[in-house]
Amino acid sequence: MPSSLLGKMSEDLLLPKENLEYLIRSAPYRYKVYQIQKRSGTGMRTIAQPAKEIKRLQYWVMNNIFPKMDIHPSAVGYVVGKNIRNNCEPHTDKPYLLKLDFKDFFPSIKGDDFINYAQKNKLPIDENDLERLVKVLFWCQTRQSVLKLSIGAPSSPYLSNAIMYEFDSKITSFCLKKEVAYTRYADDMTFSMHEKKMRGIVYHMVLSVLDQLPYPKLEINNNKIIFASKAHRRMITGLILSNDGTVSIGREKKRCIRAQIHHFIKGSLSEHDRIKLRGMLAFVHDIEPTFVGRMEQRYGEDILKNI
Repeated sequence: MPSSLLGKMSEDLLLPKENLEYLIRSAPYRYKVYQIQKRSGTGMRTIAQPAKEIKRLQYWVMNNIFPKMDIHPSAVGYVVGKNIRNNCEPHTDKPYLLKLDFKDFFPSIKGDDFINYAQKNKLPIDENDLERLVKVLFWCQTRQSVLKLSIGAPSSPYLSNAIMYEFDSKITSFCLKKEVAYTRYADDMTFSMHEKKMRGIVYHMVLSVLDQLPYPKLEINNNKIIFASKAHRRMITGLILSNDGTVSIGREKKRCIRAQIHHFIKGSLSEHDRIKLRGMLAFVHDIEPTFVGRMEQRYGEDILKNI
């Protein structure tokens, strides 16, 4: 059977089919690999960025195949129109928090998981084209290793969300029955509830769902389990849940912004730091616009516009 996917890719990307076939076969090995330190400071994270020609194929898949793949509403990371504020807002009215984290999230999602997902969800892609897509979207660390999602490919975030649909659906169904709020931002899961004892119940429920899920095979990072309550600071994806039910960037960031604005007014802020401040103000405007409004009242709208 002729490949409809190969023909469409060839036509859209202006690449002869023979060249495209070779590119796809070699795609899992065309990555630039390097390491960066984890934000926690404990250990290194492996980044694998696809070569420019592979990234071009991935963007084609993102535009032509991914729209057929649903994302669960509980997934808020890397979703158009959603940001970290959306990850916080469902939890503002509940006093107790449970935060869980997947261990090695992207690398734990394998090429076979995508095949299982595609077959279960009846994606209109034949077996041969499905194998081609796996090669385009997944990275092979060595010639002998399995294909897995890479940290660094533009297609990995959306693909991970799609493959996690069944997990998100099962978790959400349980949480709704127990009046527990649930959101997932990539590998970070957040649960909020009215009763303290529900944190343990939810934790064991997540372990049970992971154990029964046919794909992907994921583990909880036991070093990053967090229990929190209104009695202590509640932070989700870098934002603070205030006890008055609002989402805030936190006192420390506000103090830093005020200091940077003061330096700008005095003319002692470098161009590099001015650009960073402008980006921070744009970010804060989306997260906590009332704070930006107070800065405009304090320093004047023209000052903030000129930053």
